Amino acid sequence: MLSSHNTVLHLRVSGRSCKMKHCVVRGEHVLVQGTLRPASLHIRDGVIVSIDGLDAPIPEGADVIDARSFYILPGVVDSHVHVNEPGRTEWEGFSTATLAAAAGGVTTIIDMPLNSNPVTTTYEALQIKLNALGSQCCVDVGLLGGVIPGNTNEIAPMVEQGGVVGFKMFMVHSGIDDFPAVAEQDIKDAMAVMKELKKKGNDVVLMFHAEVAEPIDAAAEELKSHDPKSYSTFLKSRPDSAETQAIAIVIRLAKEYGVHVHVVHLSSADAIDMIRAAQKDGVYITVETTYHYLHLQAEQVPDGNTLFKCCPPIREASNQERLWQGLHDDVITLVVSDHSPCVVELKRLNQGDFLGAWGGISSLQLGLPLMWTEAQKRNITIGRLFEWIAAKTSALVHLNDRKGSIEVGKDGDVILFDPSAKWVVDQAKLHFKNKCSPYHGETLTGKVMKTILRGQVIFECASDSDYGTHVGAPSGLRLVPTRTQAGHRYSEPRLPPIERLNAADPDVVKRCVDLLFETAPPLFDPLLKARPFRSYEELIDKATTIVQGLNKDERLQVINAHPRIGLDPNAAAQASTLSRREQGVSDPASDPKIKALFDDLRKYNDLYEQKFGHLFVVFVAGRPKDVILEVLKERLQNEDKAAELNTGLEAMMLIAKDRLKKLHP
Repeated sequence: MLSSHNTVLHLRVSGRSCKMKHCVVRGEHVLVQGTLRPASLHIRDGVIVSIDGLDAPIPEGADVIDARSFYILPGVVDSHVHVNEPGRTEWEGFSTATLAAAAGGVTTIIDMPLNSNPVTTTYEALQIKLNALGSQCCVDVGLLGGVIPGNTNEIAPMVEQGGVVGFKMFMVHSGIDDFPAVAEQDIKDAMAVMKELKKKGNDVVLMFHAEVAEPIDAAAEELKSHDPKSYSTFLKSRPDSAETQAIAIVIRLAKEYGVHVHVVHLSSADAIDMIRAAQKDGVYITVETTYHYLHLQAEQVPDGNTLFKCCPPIREASNQERLWQGLHDDVITLVVSDHSPCVVELKRLNQGDFLGAWGGISSLQLGLPLMWTEAQKRNITIGRLFEWIAAKTSALVHLNDRKGSIEVGKDGDVILFDPSAKWVVDQAKLHFKNKCSPYHGETLTGKVMKTILRGQVIFECASDSDYGTHVGAPSGLRLVPTRTQAGHRYSEPRLPPIERLNAADPDVVKRCVDLLFETAPPLFDPLLKARPFRSYEELIDKATTIVQGLNKDERLQVINAHPRIGLDPNAAAQASTLSRREQGVSDPASDPKIKALFDDLRKYNDLYEQKFGHLFVVFVAGRPKDVILEVLKERLQNEDKAAELNTGLEAMMLIAKDRLKKLHP
C-alpha cells in the first residue's frame, strides 16, 4: 500500500533591511480591486497571504508598517525600460536604473533588448545579459528578446529555455546598427514562430516600434534647409503617417497570424481609430503610450532644448487630448516610461541640434507623480491610473499572477504614496545615471514615501522635499512567467509559492504539478479540484491519497505518465529538463561501454513493460545507471503485479518529494 505523509516602519542591521518573514502593511487608503479602503496586508515570505480589516490582530513578531494618511498602492510595473547593460553602462545600468525605479515606486521593470551590447537577439546574448544582472538590482527585472532579420531560429529557445517575456522589433532604423529594422517578411517569419509557440501555450507578446521609413525619408529631403534647432523642424521630420502606415501593416499581419501584437510608445493619435476597429474585429493588438506624450506638448518645447527629443516625437496639445481619450476608451491600455537614457554629450545640448541629438527621455523615477499630476486635472481615480501603469503592464508580459495589483497570492510589492505632496523636480538629485531631464524645475503632485519589495522596505523618504534613501542590499530578482518557469523546457524550473498556485489558471497548475509528478488526468483532475493547499507537502500527501483510491486502469495511466528510466539522447530530447538532469543523460556514441549499458536498459525496460504492463519507475537518488540496471533486473523477478505497481507509484511520490526540495527550496 502507498504510505501517507511589533516593530514599526523599517529595521536595519549592519546597513541592511531586516529579512521580514511576516510583515503587515496597514492604512486607511489601500487600493484593493480598484477602490481605496481601510485594510491591513499580511505579507509572509514575500507573498500577500491575506487582506484583512484595518484593526485585525497582528501576529506576534510581525513587522508593522503603518501608512497613516498615505495611500497604499501596488508597485508600479514599467514594461518599457532601456537599461543598456551590458556594453553601454555609461548611459545607464541595472544598478542605477533600478535605484531610480525604486525611488519612483516602480517594483518591476521590463528591460528592452537594446541598447545593450550585445543586443539581446540570441540565446547566447541573453545569457550574457543574465550574467550582467548579477545581484545589483534593487527591483525585479524581466527581460525581452529582440527580433532582427535572420534570427527567427533564436525565438523559441529564448522563450522556452531562456524565459524572455516577449520580443521587440523596429520597423525603422533603431538608432544603432546592430539592431537593424525588419522587413515585412521578417515579421511574417517571426509571427509564424509565435503562432507555433501559442499552440504549445508558450505565446509571448510581439512588440513593435511602429514607424516606417518612407515618410521619414521624404520629410528629411523637404527639411534639409530648415533650422535643426527648431523643434518644429524635428516634429515635421517624424510625421504622423510614419506611425499610421506602420500600424496598418502590424494590424494586417496580426489578423493573418492570430498572435498578440503590441504597439509601443504610440505618439500619433491619428492611429487610434484604426486600432479601435481592429480590436473590435478581434485582432489581438494592445497599445501603450508614455508619460511624456501625456504630459509634455510640442507647443511648450523650447527651441534648442534637445532633452525633449524622443522618437516618435512629442506632438501637439490637440494630439495629446486625443491620446487621453484613447485611454478613457480603452483603446490604449498601458502607460510606460520608455526610459531611454544616454550620456549627456549625445543630446548635443551645446549645439541645440534636434536632428542630430540622441532621441530618448529619462523618466523612470518620475512616472507616477507625472501621471498623478495629470490625473488630478482630469478627475481620474487612482484605481483607474493603476490599471494603466501596473495591472495592464504586468499582464502584457504574463507576470500578472504575481505583480500589478494587491491580491492574495501576489508578491508583497506595495508603495506608500502621499497624494497631496507638492515638490519640484531637481535633476541633480534624481537617481538614474545621467542626470538631465526635461522635467527639471517642474512642480509635480504626489510623492512616493516608501517602496516595499516582497515585504521588505527598499526605499523611503523622510519628507515631501526629500529625494529619499535606499534601504538594504539590492534584493531584486530576474522574473520569468510562471508558466514558462514551470515549463517542459525551461533551463531553471521552479515552483511558485503555494498561494499563487492556488489562484493559478488550470493550464499553469498542470505545468507546476507536472514538475512534481508528470501527471495523467486521473491524478491531475482531482488535485486541481482539491485546491487550496496550505503547502506543497500537503499537495503531495493529497496526491498519495488520490492514487490510493484509483482503480487499476487509472493507476496505470498515472505511472505511465512518468518518463522511462534510462533515457538515451533521442528520448531525452522529448523529456523535461528536470528528467534529463535526474537521469544524467549520456551519449552512447561516445563510449562502447555506455552504449552497451543503454542497450541493456532498453532491453530490460522492454521486458519489464511486457511483463507488468507499465513503466519501470525507481527513485534514482543519484545512483549510476549500472546500479539502476541491477534494480530493474531484481524487480523483474517480482511475480506480484499489484505489489510491483504499488512499488512504482510509491517511487513516484518519493521522486516528487525529492523534486520539491529543488523546485521550491
